[in-house]
Amino acid sequence: MRIYIEGDLIELHQERVETLGKRKADLRFAWDVLLLFRPGIIRPLGFTPHLNHSAMYRNYFKIGFRNLLKYKTFSFINIFGLALAMSVSMLILMMLAEQTSSDQFHEKKDRIYRILSDHEGSRNQYATSPQPLAAELASYPSVEATTRLIPGIGGDAIFEDKTKGINGLFADPGFFRLFSFPLEYGDPASALTAPYSAIITKELATLLFRDESPLGKTIQLQDQRTRITDAKDSTQTVALDWGNFTVTGVIDRERYPSHLTFDILVSDSSMPSLITAGKLEDRREDWTYFFRTYTFALLQEGGSPEELNANLNDIVQRRAEEIKADHTKGFKMASQPLPDVALGIVNNDTSFRLPMFAYYFLIGLALAILASACLNYTNLSIARALTRAKEIGIRKVTGAFRKNLVAQFLSESVLTALLALAIASLLLLALIPFFKGLWVNQFLNLQLPFFPSLFLGFILLAVVVGLIAGIYPALFLSGYQPIKALKSLSETGGAGKLRLRKLLGVSQFVVSLFFITTSILIYNQFKHYMAFDYGFQSENIVNIQLQGLDYEKLRGEFERIPGVSTISACDIIPATGTNNNSQIRVLGEQSDYRSVGILHIDRNFPENLGIEMLAGSAFSANEQLAESQILVNEAMAKELGYPSADAMVGLQFESKWGGPLLTVAGVVKDFRYKLLLNEHAIAPLMLRYDPKQFQYVNVKIASPDLMQTLAELEGHWKKLDPVHSFSYQFLDEEIEATHRGLFDVVSILGFVSFLAIFIACLGLLGMTTYAAERKTKEVGIRKFLGADNFSITLLLSKGFLQMLALSIALGAPLSYFVNKLWLENLPNRVDFGLGTVLLGSLVLLALGVLTISSQTIRVARSKVADTLKVE
Repeated sequence: MRIYIEGDLIELHQERVETLGKRKADLRFAWDVLLLFRPGIIRPLGFTPHLNHSAMYRNYFKIGFRNLLKYKTFSFINIFGLALAMSVSMLILMMLAEQTSSDQFHEKKDRIYRILSDHEGSRNQYATSPQPLAAELASYPSVEATTRLIPGIGGDAIFEDKTKGINGLFADPGFFRLFSFPLEYGDPASALTAPYSAIITKELATLLFRDESPLGKTIQLQDQRTRITDAKDSTQTVALDWGNFTVTGVIDRERYPSHLTFDILVSDSSMPSLITAGKLEDRREDWTYFFRTYTFALLQEGGSPEELNANLNDIVQRRAEEIKADHTKGFKMASQPLPDVALGIVNNDTSFRLPMFAYYFLIGLALAILASACLNYTNLSIARALTRAKEIGIRKVTGAFRKNLVAQFLSESVLTALLALAIASLLLLALIPFFKGLWVNQFLNLQLPFFPSLFLGFILLAVVVGLIAGIYPALFLSGYQPIKALKSLSETGGAGKLRLRKLLGVSQFVVSLFFITTSILIYNQFKHYMAFDYGFQSENIVNIQLQGLDYEKLRGEFERIPGVSTISACDIIPATGTNNNSQIRVLGEQSDYRSVGILHIDRNFPENLGIEMLAGSAFSANEQLAESQILVNEAMAKELGYPSADAMVGLQFESKWGGPLLTVAGVVKDFRYKLLLNEHAIAPLMLRYDPKQFQYVNVKIASPDLMQTLAELEGHWKKLDPVHSFSYQFLDEEIEATHRGLFDVVSILGFVSFLAIFIACLGLLGMTTYAAERKTKEVGIRKFLGADNFSITLLLSKGFLQMLALSIALGAPLSYFVNKLWLENLPNRVDFGLGTVLLGSLVLLALGVLTISSQTIRVARSKVADTLKVE
């Protein structure tokens, strides 16, 4: 209508120019235009307000759903590929959600800080700090309250005939001023006030007291001195009776996730009497010992961490003389916000958690898989552009703007992603048990609960993935010009777009080749560790935990069993991840003390494990003399510069921590006592006779019936200790278990490699299917003219085979050099050559050729009449 009015005005103006003249005609024209300034005629500046946007978007999704049904093969490839990638991402989101939910229930969490310690030469900070720090820090105006938690409670809680192994912490009354743990029973204000009072977890209360109220009940604590990192390695293994403790509270720990793990909290007012009785070390005023106390500070309202750090620096300066020691050079302390505690792990931490770099690694893997699935969608959408060119042209001719087309195509990609989310949720249900079954999860203890907020996170993930996957195809498809789009379909696709699709496909296979090669390499490394020669015998040796039982009594019982060959004892099992150090130097030298590994053993240990004696003799039969003797390995002789093992015999050492002089009684052949992952060369080691330190009995079984002998061992165990369970593990299986974490990496990377190659092959399958369909009539004509099946198959496959060859040419060098970089930093590494890369390339090539041939051979073998009938 507006166009007609404008035309009439111009026509009338031209008539007036001829009759009235130019000037009068212009004035009349201006007047007529002013008269037309009415709301019904003026063109609106923006969108019309009466458009039904909801109906428009419903139409978009309806068309998108119809397209999914119309192109079933492409829809399956896109949906299933996105579902696989999203299921992995959802699993990682669940892991992150569980870890970040830790300690979020504390009302004052934003003002609570943990105090970390550090010293010169340390690789990582310590979660612990000096024991007297809490009281000192509480005197600063910026600090509202402090609390300290002291580990060291490890043993049994006994009530009547029920016993439960526990781990716990000493806590002061300030614990509940900082932390918001609700008590199921008891009063937080007084629960940790009186000596010999204890708060236990609901799980422990249920086991000991069943349905009875635990308040006021008395439990006996029998301590076994749980081993904890200690500069002096002062541990005991003899079970100590700590006495009776009154239950004053119960915490349901399972309902309140926290980085603090405990079965029992004991009032720290119980410590003075335990120290007086010699059952606990006195560290109350020891500023040099920062290995065993966790200190937390609550800042005043408006306080800042900068003020707290300044207070800590002031304490270090004022207490410099008391802190001064050989192991505290460069000592300093820093604050760590409570919400950040669960996001990383430091030395002496309260529990084992995945550090953030591990999550970055997992997120990187998930992003690589998601990118591959999104590339599939992009690739196939561009390939299908030719079939939608006429649809786009008709829509544009009938008035559709480019933004409308972009919205339509994005709605289709989001719909695809939402459908993929439904399938990914089902796949996630299968992934969760797989992850929980990994060996490393016994330490991580991830339960992967479902939080309500995760539901929104999953939907947001699907929408974001849909937008990322669909943005390029939407911009590409909506950019078609109507005239070009309505022409022959073959004219709409150029060589440039074909090159882009091939580039996207190549990038997918390059990533897949990298994952395949890395998985093969790590698996080879795992097999290398499993077949490694540790320098001692591990077959048919059973390690039994003493659990406070007297070694000599137990040995006497076990020697009566006919199937037992040799019995020995030690404090730690070599090559299983636990190792201790001591500081010694040759008597009379003024050089610095040397850090050497230390293993406490009995006289039979070298013979039992087949460790060869190179010089000297074993420990003396005289107990007092034996406790001042040591055996050393070859590595120590070499480090000290002695030309032969015999020259070491009789040499005396003094310990940094005092005690008797240590005389070398003999030299043993080198054997692995540290994890293969921790060191390449064998480090200096001394073996010392000290029965007080024994933690394990090593029993070599000579009988062919292992299970019968184990049953007899258990029977003799129960004669001496009917309370504790018979806890044992075969030495070879224990060593193998230490590398199961590496096998978990193999499993995860292998799974990711499978996803990467599977998604890439899905994309290749879609491209091959589409190419085969487009050339069906051409195939019929060629067959009619005499072409054989092989030549047609080669014709259809040629471009995709070139793409695979290019992927290998680019991916093989990348896989080799990147894997070479990290492998160079790994101790006791396996040989890595071109053979591993070649194997990975052959796997990729075989899967690619299989995918391509599944479609090209099908089309090549079709009947001529059928191919010529295709529209």
